[in-house]
Amino acid sequence: MTTLAAVALLCAAALPLGAQNKVLVAKSRVPSVAFDGYRSFALPTDCDKQGRSYVKLVKPLPGTVGPLLRLSSKGVLEAEFDTEGSVMNLYAVRPNGGVAMVRIDGPTKVVDNFAPNGKRESSVPLERPPIAFFPMQMAVFRSGEMLIAGLQGHPGYKASTAVYDPAGHLLKQFELDGDAEIERAIEVGDARYASTPGRGNDAVSRSVAITGDDGLVYLMRATSPASVYVISSAGEVIRKVVVNAPTDKGLPGFGVRVVKNRLAVEFERECDSPLIFSSCQGTVYTVVDATTGQKLADYETEDDTAGPIACYVPDPDRFFTFSMPGDEHRLEIVEAAAK
Repeated sequence: MTTLAAVALLCAAALPLGAQNKVLVAKSRVPSVAFDGYRSFALPTDCDKQGRSYVKLVKPLPGTVGPLLRLSSKGVLEAEFDTEGSVMNLYAVRPNGGVAMVRIDGPTKVVDNFAPNGKRESSVPLERPPIAFFPMQMAVFRSGEMLIAGLQGHPGYKASTAVYDPAGHLLKQFELDGDAEIERAIEVGDARYASTPGRGNDAVSRSVAITGDDGLVYLMRATSPASVYVISSAGEVIRKVVVNAPTDKGLPGFGVRVVKNRLAVEFERECDSPLIFSSCQGTVYTVVDATTGQKLADYETEDDTAGPIACYVPDPDRFFTFSMPGDEHRLEIVEAAAK
């Protein structure tokens, strides 16, 4: 047996029984006509149970945002949600196909609810929690409760997570079991999470919260390996799922999806710096059992299929990703599946 073959055999043996290394190739490309005039889009993106994707545009002027769009699986614009005044890319898809966004109104944080057709329905002030924090992640439970997570103002590297009822009343504010460890690492200047001691918290700022098709919220901390907390509408952490990147130098991206008890996580691969995404080369995906954390498959991507997750569909696994080919400034939805 050659050395190369022996190494490949060892790598395959390291995965649990049934887990596989696969390569994704493009099966179809759907250009969207709803992207003209904008240069980029913000992360994270989202997807609903109908397979429709959500993406927030970024205007050409630095630091400004455009509308949030809902696109059909065919790339057709179905709805446009006004993001004026909302926090950069903080939104959640509601169970009825509408969305919720957070904006700051003086000392008060307000959730704006939009109907599936993009019309503003209501605005709900949030009760001030015992520990104030700036919202950075949001998800809406099937029953209407809202999970909002982010960073405290002082000090600015400590995390906080809260659950509110649909009327904006605080149900529970809590810490996740790994947050204290991250904060201690930041205090001594751990380069995985902060550029200088006590300044910033990349594990939280790159976190993602989504609602799974089981109605629970999955909040990912961008640690290595990734930590995904499964949270109920009562604010109880039901379990923690640890997801290893397909490569040793992989960082969690902004893509997390849960469908039919499968948890798909997007990673940036071969990253030279734990803080700088631009140091990474390519995108990879991992699928695990959402209950046990057992790895089911790792997916490498070819250059023309890699990108942020729009939607994920299992049986067999298919990833719908966003792509902007060349200098065309045109958004595509790429359907990728294993060779």
